[in-house]
Amino acid sequence: MTEGLVIKIVSVVAQYGMLLWLLYFVIQLGTRMWRDLATVESSDAAGTVSPSGASLTVLAAEDESLVGRRFNFDRKITVGRGADNDIVVADAFASHHHAEITMRNNLYIIEDLGSANYTYVNGRVLVGKAYLRPGDEIRIGLLALKFAR
Repeated sequence: MTEGLVIKIVSVVAQYGMLLWLLYFVIQLGTRMWRDLATVESSDAAGTVSPSGASLTVLAAEDESLVGRRFNFDRKITVGRGADNDIVVADAFASHHHAEITMRNNLYIIEDLGSANYTYVNGRVLVGKAYLRPGDEIRIGLLALKFAR
């Protein structure tokens, strides 16, 4: 065997070795993701709630008695002028059912419920739904809320 042939054989073996290692890594990653997904789906189907939950703290409001108040929740909270909301806002700029925050797969999602004056998240108009992160500021009319987990 010539030296060039030996180098070529070693090169091919190394390339196949790297491909096998990459395949092993992808299979391991896929099985771990599958197990995590199955765990999240089973806990979501069972109706279990994250022990930490979430909260909304009032930063500003037309009604000064609301400022500083904290609203804790686990799965869902609604905001609007209607008495059937979790956070009732006496604000002409808020709709009867203005916005809703729900938990899905241990993540919180805010949705504007078709309000006339929009919902703002971090100063931007909310279009449809958006994921919330701790520290996000939500504005509904003159009401400003801070999201925390």
